[in-house]
Amino acid sequence: MTTIGQGQRTVVTVSERLVLSRPREDDLEAVFAIHGDPETNRYNPFGPHRDRRQSREMLDGFVEDWERDGVGYCAVATREDPGTIIGFTGLFLHTLFEERVFNLYYRYRPTAWGLGYAAEAARASMAEALPRFPGVPVTALIHEDNLPSRRLAERLGLRPDPQGRTDPQEGRLVHRLG
Repeated sequence: MTTIGQGQRTVVTVSERLVLSRPREDDLEAVFAIHGDPETNRYNPFGPHRDRRQSREMLDGFVEDWERDGVGYCAVATREDPGTIIGFTGLFLHTLFEERVFNLYYRYRPTAWGLGYAAEAARASMAEALPRFPGVPVTALIHEDNLPSRRLAERLGLRPDPQGRTDPQEGRLVHRLG
């Protein structure tokens, strides 16, 4: 990881077109713009954020995950415009079915959809994190009717759980890398 200049972002990794950085306290407006948009939350079991308080809680969690685990969800910007967050992607350590796993996450502004950014950022995020956490599997929790997310997970190598398990809280399908 590299920190660029005073007041700049802590870069986690850079891909061909994207910059992935640690979320910062001042990312609240980007979190709310993305997570408060009904379109980006069409398949989110918790729905869009109703106010900035919800986005603040989410952002605080993002920041705490990095501080605690040294890994987490990243703010994503293009290399051409590194000051504008277009989405969030990354890996979050948690326990699923009594096993320590990563949750792969991707959520983007609609203007960034269809450009391959989520796949590129997910690959970059996994390439950065997985060597530091050998043996920790990658999972994704996806609603059955969220075909775009399921297709992306499959392009990334994640497959539906062969036992058909769903997450205990929201009934989302479990996908797993490998």
